[in-house]
Amino acid sequence: MFLGIDQILAFLESNSYSAIFILMFLESVILPIPSEVVLPFTGFLIAIGKLNPYLGFTDAVVASILGSVVGFLLGYFLGIEIFMRFSKKLGFKDLEYEKGINWIKKYGDYFAFFTKLLPAVRSIAGIICGAFKMDIKKFLVYSSAGILIWSGFLVYTGYYLSSNWESIANVFEKAGVYVAAIFVLFFLVYIFRKKITSILRINKRK
Repeated sequence: MFLGIDQILAFLESNSYSAIFILMFLESVILPIPSEVVLPFTGFLIAIGKLNPYLGFTDAVVASILGSVVGFLLGYFLGIEIFMRFSKKLGFKDLEYEKGINWIKKYGDYFAFFTKLLPAVRSIAGIICGAFKMDIKKFLVYSSAGILIWSGFLVYTGYYLSSNWESIANVFEKAGVYVAAIFVLFFLVYIFRKKITSILRINKRK
């Protein structure tokens, strides 16, 4: 990890909006800063009234999108080898890059979406997409959709759990990407439950 948890929390508490922006921007460019800590803590700060919910959430999303674009441009113009060379110094394992490369070869443009819903590899997704010369318009659409879902899920969870916000970070740390994906899936079902119910009712009538 590039920064310790205590350092991240202290930075967020003392600098609020600017800290959220800086951390989420750097996390989306290349650094393995855990958004599964930053975003739930942002939700907690919203719950105790320290942050405006709209400004806090928008801050995180805009920073993530801008950081992803910067990462994309770095990958596009510099390639991926240079980043793999220094991956361990930045706090990544070579496996994360290899996993990302295999996924983008297999899933194409959808890689930009689903990797934004997963810890670790989301930080280098922009670089990989750029290095593989993905269409930048598609990259923006898919990655922004993933960022909105991931950020909304974690900020809302931190807000809902309030002083117990750390429990979500602990779950991600212990159980990894598969549990993250399951949590996000349940979140999506919860958000769109009315639409899903209405679709099911229409199908039953048919």
